[in-house]
Amino acid sequence: MSINQRRHNRLAVDLPVFRFAKDGEKLETLIYQISVGGCLIAWDDTISQGEVFRMEIQLPNRNWLPLRCKAVYCFTDDAIGVQFEEITQFEQDLLVEIMSNKLTREGIPFNFDPYSPPSTYRDEDAIQDHDSKAGRDELAVHS
Repeated sequence: MSINQRRHNRLAVDLPVFRFAKDGEKLETLIYQISVGGCLIAWDDTISQGEVFRMEIQLPNRNWLPLRCKAVYCFTDDAIGVQFEEITQFEQDLLVEIMSNKLTREGIPFNFDPYSPPSTYRDEDAIQDHDSKAGRDELAVHS
């Protein structure tokens, strides 16, 4: 997924969580990135794109937040992009609490809005910046 398609800011984390397999088996996995809309988890060849499953994330108070998830992108041998399905505002607020707590414990300020979309990358801005820089460089050479 490109950054232009994301709906929420993401936080890079190494967060252990539990995923429940189709047969009900509780499997430990790792979240690499998280937002209020989804996450990126460690690769698991038993999950296929489009599959819906349940995940539990531990809250700072040691309780568990159960979430309904859908695998939307499978990056083979790398990671799986997950969208949280039917997530409530209350559940999103709990995810923000998890993110804030994680950063606070690591001594990093939590200074971004997790509900806003990330800054986008626009090709025309990059071209414009490149052309401006190229023009400045050319001017510097001839000065």
